[in-house]
Amino acid sequence: MSHGHQQYRWLVGASILLTRGRQIKGIARYRRGFTIVELLIVIVVIGILAAISIVAYSGIQDRARYSSYRSDIGNINKAIMLYAVDNGAYPTNGVPAGGVATNVGTGTGNFISGLTPTYLSKIPDTQNWSNGANYYAYIWSANGANYKIIRVVPSGSVPAVELIGNIDIDPTRGNRSWGYWSAGGSGL
Repeated sequence: MSHGHQQYRWLVGASILLTRGRQIKGIARYRRGFTIVELLIVIVVIGILAAISIVAYSGIQDRARYSSYRSDIGNINKAIMLYAVDNGAYPTNGVPAGGVATNVGTGTGNFISGLTPTYLSKIPDTQNWSNGANYYAYIWSANGANYKIIRVVPSGSVPAVELIGNIDIDPTRGNRSWGYWSAGGSGL
């Protein structure tokens, strides 16, 4: 073999090694980080999961608020029933039949007198929704023979979570209110 041929082999071998070294080095450099597409996919997936979590959490809060309303108005209803057993009639204050209920029971006041402290330690406060326009109303007939205790939304409809499976929708006000009433009190 001539000296020129050996030199050529050496140059070809060195060239292959250099080329392979660059390829290996290039692959290693490529594998060190993530591409912009991979990062965007991860960000989108995290965003979708966060949105689902926020919606689920909001639904849980609404159901908890509804459970609180249901419990509060149920306790008021039980107190009214006990009052009627002891006094022979339902309390005759609040909004008379045909009257307009406006923010009855939104504060800490006693909007059905005679119930506290004997039948309830205090009348539960209305936990207002963000617009502050929700309240409980107690409606009674003139002779104290019938009553209705309802949770009212003055306009629009109560939130959907309160309507699903709720058998106590007020027949007089439709989707604006629900609650409890005496046998003859549904039309009040």
